[in-house]
Amino acid sequence: MEANRMYPEARKLTNHDFPTEWVWKSKEKKWKGRDEGFKIGRIYYVHPASGELYYLRMLLNIVTGSTSFAKIRTVNGVEFATFKEACNALGLLEGDSEWHEALQAASSWAHAPQLRELFVTILIFCEVTSPSDLWEKNWELLSDDVLYRQRKRFNSPIIVLTTNQVQNYALYEIELILNRNNRSLTNYGSMPFPDMSLVQQTSNRLILEEQMFDIATLAHEASNLEAGLNPEQSSVYHQILEAIENTIGGVFFIYGSGGTGKTYLWSTLISRIRSQGHIVIAVASSGIAALLLHCGRTTHSRFSIPIHLNENSCCRITQGLELAFLIQRARLIIWDEAPMVHRHAFEAVDRTLRDIMQTVNPSASDRPFGGKTVVLGGDFRQI
Repeated sequence: MEANRMYPEARKLTNHDFPTEWVWKSKEKKWKGRDEGFKIGRIYYVHPASGELYYLRMLLNIVTGSTSFAKIRTVNGVEFATFKEACNALGLLEGDSEWHEALQAASSWAHAPQLRELFVTILIFCEVTSPSDLWEKNWELLSDDVLYRQRKRFNSPIIVLTTNQVQNYALYEIELILNRNNRSLTNYGSMPFPDMSLVQQTSNRLILEEQMFDIATLAHEASNLEAGLNPEQSSVYHQILEAIENTIGGVFFIYGSGGTGKTYLWSTLISRIRSQGHIVIAVASSGIAALLLHCGRTTHSRFSIPIHLNENSCCRITQGLELAFLIQRARLIIWDEAPMVHRHAFEAVDRTLRDIMQTVNPSASDRPFGGKTVVLGGDFRQI
């Protein structure tokens, strides 16, 4: 590169042709024009699986007059981000049609785990021009077993996964296979990397149970319920939604005697939040009240509140458990018939939520219920 900068006549040669007309003077650390003799230049071998080094070597065999690495990556005045892209622009790389056809042909007899093994083999040992394109066009074949495995794992035929969750789980499986071969998806720059939080969700039975809803049906139901809210309910409803949407958290208490529409308000909130794909934890202090909530549970059951409480009690939920991840993901907690439990139960839940939430937000330890939006409801005249 330095010689190309200094001597215009050197710019007509490629790197491997350079020794035919120029001599390297080791003591002087520079090139000089060759007066006599003949030499053959060569460039060290690079394995095709070496990534960018391989594509750099390919370019050095055809690019002349390069004065910098950026110049090597420049084709017809356009500087490309990688050497591979430059090779592709020069037409040095063959298309990936044979790898697409290999996966398509194998899909007629092979199962998804076998196809993922084949995909990894192609990535490692073959020259794939665009790994991301190979993934995008064949991800359905590579993830065909994901939903079946999750339903079998949790023994629930009604589990539903989003396209993003299915893709992430398949990418996670591919990453594990690559790791066994001392490789990673990060070695293939254009390939997406699995979102580990989504992989964790697809492995968490509690989160899956809280997301097994028909979003379109819930959205329609929420719209109908919103139309039936009276002015006071509507005011409370929009204040709670604002706290959720702005993630500012807060504790609300809805006080009203029986028959004033507290359960109607709970149903509207639950339908609206779940229709947006978020998680709502709906609990009640008594089993009868929990039956009135969609997918409701008793408070002691959901939060594992100890039967015998004191002023220092905590719930039996530790960081890292499936229930802890469910609480971290929840956007709203509704607690009906709240006045029917001792204050030590609220304090236990408060301490537990602060402890769980501080792993994702350090300031949560200083906020009520770890910064969650919590709606309490009940009637003090009933106790």
